[in-house]
Amino acid sequence: MARVNLPAFFVTFAAFAALLYNPIKLRAVVFGFTRSQASIQNIHGADLKVIPNTVQCEDLHHHLPSGLLFAACQGRSAERFSWFPASTLGNFRDPKAAADSQGGLFVIDPKTFTSSRLTLEGFSGPLVTHGIDIYSAPTSPDTVYVFAINHLPNPAYYDAPSPAPSAPKARSQVEIFRHTIGTSTATHLRSVRDPLIRTPNDVYATGPTTFYITNDHFYREGTLRNVEDVAGQYFAAWSDIVHVAVDSMTTKDDPSAAVTASIAYAGINNPNGLGHGRNASDILIVRAAPGMLIHATTDASDPAGTKIKLLRSVQLPCTIDNPSYYADPYASASDDASGYLLAGLPVAHTLGAHEADPKGVDPVSVWYIKDGGERRLLFQDDGGVIRSTSTAVLVGIEPKDGERKQAWLWVTGFFAEGMVVSRVDL
Repeated sequence: MARVNLPAFFVTFAAFAALLYNPIKLRAVVFGFTRSQASIQNIHGADLKVIPNTVQCEDLHHHLPSGLLFAACQGRSAERFSWFPASTLGNFRDPKAAADSQGGLFVIDPKTFTSSRLTLEGFSGPLVTHGIDIYSAPTSPDTVYVFAINHLPNPAYYDAPSPAPSAPKARSQVEIFRHTIGTSTATHLRSVRDPLIRTPNDVYATGPTTFYITNDHFYREGTLRNVEDVAGQYFAAWSDIVHVAVDSMTTKDDPSAAVTASIAYAGINNPNGLGHGRNASDILIVRAAPGMLIHATTDASDPAGTKIKLLRSVQLPCTIDNPSYYADPYASASDDASGYLLAGLPVAHTLGAHEADPKGVDPVSVWYIKDGGERRLLFQDDGGVIRSTSTAVLVGIEPKDGERKQAWLWVTGFFAEGMVVSRVDL
């Protein structure tokens, strides 16, 4: 038997342990193992309001030309707890609930604090909402294209007499709608499905027929899905971001027809929310479980112009979800409040236990990072007013002479009974 060189073994073990110590410590902080729910103090700003008719709105976008907010929300809160493939563990409990899902598109007026559900013309199927994006051409600002993730059950699994073991339980796709500002309807143009759209989480629109989506996990459920959340970029960079081009908007019978999809960025761990930044070429990518915001852009060296190039990253102290950018409309040379909003979960490690619990309590945090790098905790709730936050958006308030600059902060939650809004100092 070969003799073990014990000193060398212990040196190697110590070096390996030292290498892993900081990543493990950071992951413990980000998942919230170093803080308790009882330690979460409410930071609400002023004039806190819960907006009626905004059940479980996972994503939210500010349409600057009209000043309106667009969201995709569920009509009934029970549905999310019965079927939500994008949940921490992958929730496939009740496909029948998904088949009857009452999700929809909502327009919120930030001046009146009211929400209106759009009538979806030409759309009869269920809508299990998740991430969305909106697009208006500069030449037609009143026309809004809405791209919405729809997590449908897979008939090849649930309706087949004996489904193949490899058949996924969800057959997620992207729905494209067109809305005209001032009307109460949105016309369904078509559905988009492709084998590369596996576990879609969020959408980044680049035009009326082109967009990116994140596949937040490589694995749809099971132990390896959990490994992706815990192991991080070094050990589980298995997922990707996909570019999609729709070659025809008149094809409605076959969601996979006239669709060209390609990998825009491969080898990334847990890509989640997408957002637009300060410049038109900016792409904001959030890696949710690691609590990391990535600044990216299109890769100029790519002939097709669809590949993504990562530029730099910012580490946050908790898990985060959909990023948004606030371009201060009242900026001056000496006072510019423009910056990034990042909604997240300060005690994320408990979320999996609550994904089927309508009464669960999931504290929330919203971080605000100004362009100059200054960061602060802008909003926090212990889960009593809003739970499981996923998006935060700022709508500026015209400042008065001598008063501090303020904005209305809108916060959504994918398990929340309603989005909230409060007035905050910038």
